[in-house]
Amino acid sequence: MKKKCVIIGTDLRLSYFHTAISRDLNTKLVATMTWDEELKDAINQFEPQILFLPIQPLKMERPFILPDSCEVLFVGKKNEEINQEIERRGDIQVFSYLEDEQYIWDNANLTAEGFISYFYTHEKQAIYNKQFIITGYGRVGKRLAYALHHLGAKVVISVRSEHQLFEAKSYGYAIETLENLLDKPKNKSAYLINTIPSRWLENTQAASFKRVFDLASNPGCLIDSEGNIPTNYSISTSLPGMYFPQDAGLLIAQSVQNHLSF
Repeated sequence: MKKKCVIIGTDLRLSYFHTAISRDLNTKLVATMTWDEELKDAINQFEPQILFLPIQPLKMERPFILPDSCEVLFVGKKNEEINQEIERRGDIQVFSYLEDEQYIWDNANLTAEGFISYFYTHEKQAIYNKQFIITGYGRVGKRLAYALHHLGAKVVISVRSEHQLFEAKSYGYAIETLENLLDKPKNKSAYLINTIPSRWLENTQAASFKRVFDLASNPGCLIDSEGNIPTNYSISTSLPGMYFPQDAGLLIAQSVQNHLSF
């Protein structure tokens, strides 16, 4: 008999994920981002052994308590309520699919390709011969640099880490320390792509670039992000789900199936 799995969330990727794993599991997709009495009752009635939480934390309108039947919990980004329930229920397996190394790299590839689609759609210009300054040289930064370079862009990697700077230089990219990037005279025709998930850029400094594309999760890169948002600043997150929901959903399915050893 197939194990029961409840999938929670409204992200379009989850419908493809749901279809992919329904071959191996008895699945129920609940399209909501709110943990309330109705959702709790629906889950308890279904009695799932597996519960899949969405990438972004649910809005909690009642205490987050897992059903007694739950044996495996898949989580995206956690919040205090989720962490507390995990600690209380020490008998369940918890798998953070966003920390799965294969998923991270494969999703970085989709993010890089998604950025190219986003740039074409919003800028309506070619990438060839444009200058892109990428802040951060993690998985997304590396895949972005590779993709843009092979489309003929002039790529500059800007980070604080000396190790990452010289790694980027070894691949043929121009480099600049993050401190120098902000201090030196700016090339206002250059595009800035931020992948650093922390606030480091003054709002007024954004004007030094043609456009700032912020790919990082909350809180983004702007120091003063509550107001006075620069007109050339674009929040460009969740690109895989925006442009490739089927591919992105199948990546999540692969991560879950690998963990469950299907």
